[in-house]
Amino acid sequence: MSRPGNVVGGNGANRTGTSRRDFLRTGLAIAGSLVLPLSASDVLYAADSGERFHEINDWVRIDPDGRTVIGLSQAEVGQGVYTGLPQVLADEMDADWRQVSVEFVTGRDAYRIAAANEAPQQFVGASMSVTMFYTRLRIAGAQAREAFLQAGALRFGVRATQCVTRSGRVVHLQTGHTLSYGELVADAARIALNPHPRLKPESAHSLIGQSLHKLDVPAKVDGSAVFGIDVQVPDMLIGALKMAPTLGGRPLGVGNLDEVRALPGVIEVVVAKDAVIVVAQSYWQAKKACDAADVQWDPGQAGAFDSATILAQRKGALQSGDAVVATKTGQPEPIFAAGHATVQADYHTPYIVHATMEPVNATVHVREHDIEVWGPIQGQDKVRGTLAAIFKVPADKVIVNTTFLGGSFGRKYLPDFVVHAAVASHAVKRPVKVIRSREDDIRHGFYRPGVSARFRAVLGKDGLPLALHARVVGQSLYASIKPDFFKKAGGWDETMLDGIYDLSYVVPNLLVDSVALPQPIPVSFMRSVGSTSSVFFLESFINELAHAASIDPLRYRRALLRNDPLALNVLDQTAAKANWFGKAPAGLSRGVGYCLYTGRGGAFTTYVATIAELRLIDGRAKLERIVCGVDCGRAINPLLIREMIEGGIGFALTNTFKSEITFAERAVVQGNFSDYPLLYLSEMPKIDVVIVDSDRAPQGCGEVSLPPVAPAVADALFRASGTRLRSMPLSQALA
Repeated sequence: MSRPGNVVGGNGANRTGTSRRDFLRTGLAIAGSLVLPLSASDVLYAADSGERFHEINDWVRIDPDGRTVIGLSQAEVGQGVYTGLPQVLADEMDADWRQVSVEFVTGRDAYRIAAANEAPQQFVGASMSVTMFYTRLRIAGAQAREAFLQAGALRFGVRATQCVTRSGRVVHLQTGHTLSYGELVADAARIALNPHPRLKPESAHSLIGQSLHKLDVPAKVDGSAVFGIDVQVPDMLIGALKMAPTLGGRPLGVGNLDEVRALPGVIEVVVAKDAVIVVAQSYWQAKKACDAADVQWDPGQAGAFDSATILAQRKGALQSGDAVVATKTGQPEPIFAAGHATVQADYHTPYIVHATMEPVNATVHVREHDIEVWGPIQGQDKVRGTLAAIFKVPADKVIVNTTFLGGSFGRKYLPDFVVHAAVASHAVKRPVKVIRSREDDIRHGFYRPGVSARFRAVLGKDGLPLALHARVVGQSLYASIKPDFFKKAGGWDETMLDGIYDLSYVVPNLLVDSVALPQPIPVSFMRSVGSTSSVFFLESFINELAHAASIDPLRYRRALLRNDPLALNVLDQTAAKANWFGKAPAGLSRGVGYCLYTGRGGAFTTYVATIAELRLIDGRAKLERIVCGVDCGRAINPLLIREMIEGGIGFALTNTFKSEITFAERAVVQGNFSDYPLLYLSEMPKIDVVIVDSDRAPQGCGEVSLPPVAPAVADALFRASGTRLRSMPLSQALA
């Protein structure tokens, strides 16, 4: 394993230290295979203390005290991988869970995945962690178990078939004698690993499927967990930055440069490509100096744009004749041309931003021959590649130390904030931590595009859609950040059409098209990517069709999903938990939404149904309960799944009722939680999560609960008030 950040054991105690860092610098390797050891020797030494660390494979190390250290390649952003992924490996390894510690690891091919239309790299995103690492970690755990079993049998002088492994020990069945993994590790580390170890049957799992509590919670409660903003390294300085008032602006110079340099604590003023960075002894010294800096700005090349103009462009594109067809089945055009009665509706969603609780920050030391990074990094190899290109060093000389992330939602995958710290460090020849202010974090983020849609349908005699035409227009994410992929697809963006172009409902005549409208606005991935918009459009329209046909909306979906038993099962179990078909209490209104969430590149499929319950109080909505059913395959840790679903619903409700980024005079208007608010705790409804039993392999779960929330809430509001709300945020509806 290589390069940990925090080390949190089963008891939650931090176990970081210089010896760990030196050990990893000694053992760092880049090339390697899936689970075979990378080091030539089975024993690695800490440079300063001479302690011996035995590596079993890329994922397992036994410390001198016998503690089992399991590597975690995936950044912990609150989704629970710090517990869930080690839980998988520890189960297959027969480790003693009470003696398990976890370390962030990086720098090896075993930690890289090729997913989400990305090149092979180490990163967290698109709810891929469990899907991509479940089998990989089971194999690693089984390899370690077999190695310890053989080592124990050799020590006992018996055949391996006469021994078993239990809770971190090898047991000789005939005598009852036992040896701990710690006692056997030197021998086990020398045993050639089996590339195809025998995996346990599901019936033998003792940890997988259990609701184990998070290993990182104690450290986060007592304050010992290290987030990026907490990093301290020797000789470190602090940087604050000032960014342009407009998107795309750049600094031309600082008019009062000498005065700023003379302010207390200031070490240097660095003019970067897109910001002015003041480096000082403390953050507040740097921030005050930034505020005092008289920066002359080039406003950038973009022409004038504002939110009203952007929305008008989208509305115009809904009627454009230049749309690119993404999906066509049957013959929808003749049906629409025949003059049948048509149900039609337009929908709109705004630009939104990640607004993580921990603003972006990084600590970087640019040295003569290598670069070291500490921080809340979601894309380790993205950082390596970017800094290697800028500073002309080999990528394997960029050392990335991952801390806990105080929220990310996709934001901390991009390395712009790391570049700022690197540029500052290069200028002052010392490690520098740069912390971006909340205002600059929101006004110079990477946004989820605002989009609009028009849906039309002709209903058959049974009330179900005979023909459906869906058009989605707006700024394309892929056209902005993956132009080659966008062009190869024919000029349409799958993220704009998630759940629509790959429609799971039975519609015999379907046309799905889109219009990409370029904008000078930086965009990137955000939690659930385009599904928050596209599923809001689709599911709201399905609810409107059900109303037009005078059919219960849940029964309407059952008819449209009649060929998919997994979808029907999720709908039925969710309906039963919510008592959908029972009589609702007086004044309570319900709404429903559904989503088949397909992982990017078809990596997984997770079925989700949501039922929202609310009341109108003085004309405004009071959410009382949300019931969410999910089939995410085999549940590794049901507690973690419930927490991810609950957190996703809270995130979705913030988007549904409050989130909106607006533009005026080429700039973002919002700047902090005062004008870009989050959902209050008092506004959070009760949430009931239904985890559907499944024999499928584990599927993605981190983002899947977001998309169906808004349409379910909008449907409940319609049932309560008789008014259709077709534009997010539903800001005037919340009590």
